[in-house]
Amino acid sequence: MLDFLIKGARVIDGNLTDSYIGDIGIEKDRIITKDLDNSTSKEIIDGNNKIICPGFIDVHSHDDFRVVNDKRILHNLCQGITTMIVGNCGFGVSPIISAKEQMSSLYQVSKLANEWKNFGEYFDMLDNYPTSINVGALIGHHTIRRDALSIIDKNYPSEEELNKMVNLVEEGMESGCLGFSTGLVYEPGRNSKTEEIIELTKAIKKYNGIYVSHMRNEAEGLFHSIRETANIGLSADVKVEISHLKCVGKSNWGNSVKALSMIDEYSKKGLDIHADQYPYTARSTMLKALLINGTFNNDPNSPMGKSDSNEVLLCSVPGDKSLEGKTLEDIQHVYDLPTEETVKKLISEVSDKILVAAFGMEENDVRNIMQHPKVMIGTDGIDVGSKPHPRAWGTYPRLLDEYVNNQKILSFEKAINKMTKLPAQKFNIKQRGEIKHNYFADLVIFDPENIKDNSTFTNPKKTPDGIEYIFVNGKKSMMNNNETKVFSGRTIKNT
Repeated sequence: MLDFLIKGARVIDGNLTDSYIGDIGIEKDRIITKDLDNSTSKEIIDGNNKIICPGFIDVHSHDDFRVVNDKRILHNLCQGITTMIVGNCGFGVSPIISAKEQMSSLYQVSKLANEWKNFGEYFDMLDNYPTSINVGALIGHHTIRRDALSIIDKNYPSEEELNKMVNLVEEGMESGCLGFSTGLVYEPGRNSKTEEIIELTKAIKKYNGIYVSHMRNEAEGLFHSIRETANIGLSADVKVEISHLKCVGKSNWGNSVKALSMIDEYSKKGLDIHADQYPYTARSTMLKALLINGTFNNDPNSPMGKSDSNEVLLCSVPGDKSLEGKTLEDIQHVYDLPTEETVKKLISEVSDKILVAAFGMEENDVRNIMQHPKVMIGTDGIDVGSKPHPRAWGTYPRLLDEYVNNQKILSFEKAINKMTKLPAQKFNIKQRGEIKHNYFADLVIFDPENIKDNSTFTNPKKTPDGIEYIFVNGKKSMMNNNETKVFSGRTIKNT
């Protein structure tokens, strides 16, 4: 007997093939598509006028520590995410002491319910105390650099230090990590040279790992950064994923066409190269990182581009929560200082861990990147503070509502492929990302006419409309925005 039978739904299986009306069964943790005509089920779900598709795979999560203390991961689960990959932008969870130091720049690292010595123990902990969704992990360059180097911001590690970093990469891959990530605009990874990254990336090749990079420059130096990233992949002979591909700063608007053509050219040369994207014109990052990278000074070559003071919104201010939701321009009026001096005062006198949302991208570039066949979707969400970037709660329903239903630049089939099978293939996630017989039953059922993200910059912590059922490994995890609090997530490993 089946546990669930979804009848008469519009099935979009993740494969870019046309949808069809059909029945889908769930038995234990598996999808059943065969011999359903005479099947009996404990529960029958009416799929009329609904879409059923694979659960969404967030390739760009920063919930590395969140999964330890908050098993719900509601901001991800509510938008249909059934699998997330943590460890992006060089922020990794192991070794733990260095991970705590590194993660503290993203969010306050409170006392952890459990701690771990290495990636093996991290995965064991998640297996013993599962969350609401599946979790895979990348090895973070910042964290291992912080652990191995005597002076973390020097440009060249000693041979002994480099070997220690290589050993840490190998331990992570042996434990089941999916690859290795860098964040080359952030401390301490921004100090490293290309040669260091190549040597570390070579260590993931025998595990079929993937090199994932928040590139060194997403503004004036975008094309150079794509070349660096691709050459790292070619030199190490591994797959490459460009994190949150974008063109930042007004002077760089329109560069998406050339950036995407470069990806195509490297692909023709045999490099397995893709990118991910969130569907917004604002990014989110640390205020300190924007300052260090010259966003607010007169240097036109800022690696993180330029944003005016009215385009920077404070999301999380640990030292003064009353400032959350205000723009830098608002605070300038209080301080009566130029933008850069206002930022320095905030960092020195309030907190050096302020997170912001910063506008600086152009909608046409967002659309160009989104439509490219080698681009998938990721949230890059950081759900901290009272006004987090709305991508943490609304990325996937926004894509379906705004860009499929409203702008019609993607079909449901293409959009769902970018959120399911494409990332599963890229990150070597087996038996997920498709509706296929005997695959794991990670599934989303939604109303295509009423799917809507409700998360905004002024009120971001809002669950979406239109998602009716979410299944994780065959368990009903959400129904009509109500959590079941059945924690059925599993670890996703490269083995």
